[in-house]
Amino acid sequence: MPSASDFFGSLIFGAIGLAALLYGKSVGSVVKMCLGAAMIGCSYLVTESWLLWTSGAVLTLLLIKWKE
Repeated sequence: MPSASDFFGSLIFGAIGLAALLYGKSVGSVVKMCLGAAMIGCSYLVTESWLLWTSGAVLTLLLIKWKE
């Protein structure tokens, strides 16, 4: 049974990843689509809570800082 931290981390980073994927598709940015897909995949595949939050935060920062 996943903990509350795992649940909320998956919910938050999955939602951010979905928004990034849809935004990247609308503007034609392959990098933003790939980062969004990575965030969605990370929220499903990572089982350790600290690793989920760390990787989600790093991917979110990359998404924010990436300029095309």
